[in-house]
Amino acid sequence: MTERNKPSGQGAGKIDTSDLLSRIDIAELIGRYVPLTKSGAEWEACCPFHTEDSPSFKVSPAKGFYHCFGCGVHGDAIAFLMEHQGLNFHDAVAALGGDALPSPQAGQEPPARKPARGTEGDEALCPWTPILPAPGHAGEPPKAHIKRGLPERTWCYRDASDKPLGYVYRFKTSTGGKEILPLVFARNETTGAEEWRWMAFPEPRPLYGLDRLAAKPDATVLLVEGEGCADAGDAVLPEYAVVSWPGGCKAVKKVDWSPLAGRKVIAWPDADAKRVPLTKAEKDAIAA
Repeated sequence: MTERNKPSGQGAGKIDTSDLLSRIDIAELIGRYVPLTKSGAEWEACCPFHTEDSPSFKVSPAKGFYHCFGCGVHGDAIAFLMEHQGLNFHDAVAALGGDALPSPQAGQEPPARKPARGTEGDEALCPWTPILPAPGHAGEPPKAHIKRGLPERTWCYRDASDKPLGYVYRFKTSTGGKEILPLVFARNETTGAEEWRWMAFPEPRPLYGLDRLAAKPDATVLLVEGEGCADAGDAVLPEYAVVSWPGGCKAVKKVDWSPLAGRKVIAWPDADAKRVPLTKAEKDAIAA
């Protein structure tokens, strides 16, 4: 019989953490602290460890872990209690072993949501730090995502000297929609490991087309929404330096716009404004 770890200060025994974790429903556990939404065989939510507008935090009951595709944080049930509730390893194991789980309303409060690494303020809980531009030893980025497969499109972000800063991949979803995932080369500040990671550019985020701005210093800048639009514009309007930015219209406050200082800029917005439903009077007028 394995002996459960005792809380710190009371001595410590041994515990088979693999056996313990196999008996934990990680979705049920995390759902006590984070509002999860069912997504196929997984659950998802906006990440509790960094600020984001759309959910990139995934919980897999079958695999017993959580992962954020935005900031890269990853772990099992023990790691979640340690990071979210501020417990040490022994106390997190004790809680999972049968003691009362800490409440987000009583006792120690969960940590405040922090900005992603690279923004102003405290660094995020994610241990991975993006390295921009990617070093020469970074090697080629992955051709496919482990779950989403091959991308429909891939765009390389480059700096003014044509060095790669990172990538943006577009995947087709099972429902016919699209999913956009950024990729950067990053270093784990805990282990020192370096690798390509599915996580966002650090803020302020770079523009797409910095190499074009540098190559056409006197050209008028054409600012469009989306990397695909920028490539199309560059192909048919070579007299302009065509640029875009990562994240779309919801992320304009997270971008480094300083490279456009002193340049003549024409903004060409997408024609995808939210449609306002017709009133009954308007529908009746059309029918008449």
